[in-house]
Amino acid sequence: MASVISKKALKYVSGRWGKEDEDPELDLHQTEDFFVSMMRKDDWILDDQTWNDLDMNRVYKKINRTFSSAGQQCLYNTMRILRFDEEELKRRDRVIQFFQHNKEERETIQAALHYIGKERFDGACSLLFKGAPELPSYVSWFVPMTIAMIVSLILIPFLGMRAFFPALIFFIANVVLHNRFNVHTDATVPAILYIGKMLRAAEEIAKRDDPQIREYNDFFRKCNTKCAALKRKTRSMGVIADDPLGIAEIVNMVFLVQARGYVRCLHDVEENAPVLRVLYRRLGELDALQSVASYRRGQRTCSTPEFVEDMAYLEADTIVHPLLREAVANSITMQDRNVVITGSNMSGKSTFLRTIAINAITAQTIYTVSAKHYKTSFFQILTSISPSDDLMEGTSYYMAEAEALLRMLHILNEDRCSLLIIDEIFRGTNPTERVAAASALLDYLAGHNTMVMVATHDIEITQKVADKYDSYHFTEHVTKDALEFDYTLRPGVLKSPNGIRILEYIGYPEEIVQEALKTVSERSEEGETE
Repeated sequence: MASVISKKALKYVSGRWGKEDEDPELDLHQTEDFFVSMMRKDDWILDDQTWNDLDMNRVYKKINRTFSSAGQQCLYNTMRILRFDEEELKRRDRVIQFFQHNKEERETIQAALHYIGKERFDGACSLLFKGAPELPSYVSWFVPMTIAMIVSLILIPFLGMRAFFPALIFFIANVVLHNRFNVHTDATVPAILYIGKMLRAAEEIAKRDDPQIREYNDFFRKCNTKCAALKRKTRSMGVIADDPLGIAEIVNMVFLVQARGYVRCLHDVEENAPVLRVLYRRLGELDALQSVASYRRGQRTCSTPEFVEDMAYLEADTIVHPLLREAVANSITMQDRNVVITGSNMSGKSTFLRTIAINAITAQTIYTVSAKHYKTSFFQILTSISPSDDLMEGTSYYMAEAEALLRMLHILNEDRCSLLIIDEIFRGTNPTERVAAASALLDYLAGHNTMVMVATHDIEITQKVADKYDSYHFTEHVTKDALEFDYTLRPGVLKSPNGIRILEYIGYPEEIVQEALKTVSERSEEGETE
């Protein structure tokens, strides 16, 4: 198996360890499409709203250090499906730690995964999970035309020109059939060759019999035994595909070698599709978990979560956003209480909400958090941070936001706690209705099995929900000459908003600033009088 584990591949994977993948050809649209095909009915899936709110495609790209299309796909699937089984998460962690602490074994497996490689169009995934393409009716001609070609060539020494002209006709006909069939199978032939590579790589990985990944190796051996014929046939197809001189290609066209081999391989793939789908997932999972191990290696702040039986508990010590290079760490503890956060724009509210939500997701998917210590319950996770305002469909910003919040009500489950992250609740309507609607919704959510973290500019909302929500805030220091944010979460409600002072800082006319400050002062006095 020198072609699977080469010195060049070992050197390459060693140089990649702990570094981000800068693959410019990563097609997430295709990955998302195949994700739907590979889902199981019992999965709890992060919905598109939450995934997009948190910019999880960027988080995925940062974690992605996979070497194969299967790994790339399975890492995406892993990050979109929340797990509520701690044993499964710990099992993943054991494999991740195996890759972290066993350099030689890791690099051997990485080299085998690198041998599989990344397909341009993810044809193997399509073939296995969406089904094989329908073959054209003329494939039934392949065997008779091959026999006719061989017979006519054999007869030329005996019949001369009388056999030469039929041979020429069969030659032209076979070339036409070959080229026509090539167009039909342009994407599927590489997919079959890719499946062959998967089988050979799995066989190579299983040779080492590492006890930490024995569950994978046992399956790889069984799969290779069951699919031995397919592996052999794909190797023959690969010889033709990799022929640098073109001699094999001429033989291939004249005798329809690859076309006939393709039909046989496709039949074997269809026959063994259930086991090959599992092979795709198992190889992809190994690749995904070594990718997580590499990601952990490159993180400054990184730990594994601790799960508790409490239905609504979250303790995050020195937690940061995984995408920010110089992220400011914050800490928070929530136990059977919800949180409302106040602060001006740019002060850090939205970033902190995303920090909590992203780490909650990575805790329940890849058993990894960007925090010094993280203790948590299992959650269903939904967000409402960036509802779209699709004017082309006649949907207002407020309507989009209201619908995003309504979907939260539809998933409430008294047997499973829901972590709900909401930014600038009901910002799309006027202040009076916003305060009334937001207070009513937050009170309703607090009465169910939820843990809610909401950000708002409205101090009045914090007052109306104070019996069920703890208050925190972000602030900044503003003068005429400086605007400084420390992005530090503090307990309590924001006492002195700086929105007007920021207008002064960026150069608004003095009379506007003073008039605005006067109005705020008068309203504050009216509130105190009441």
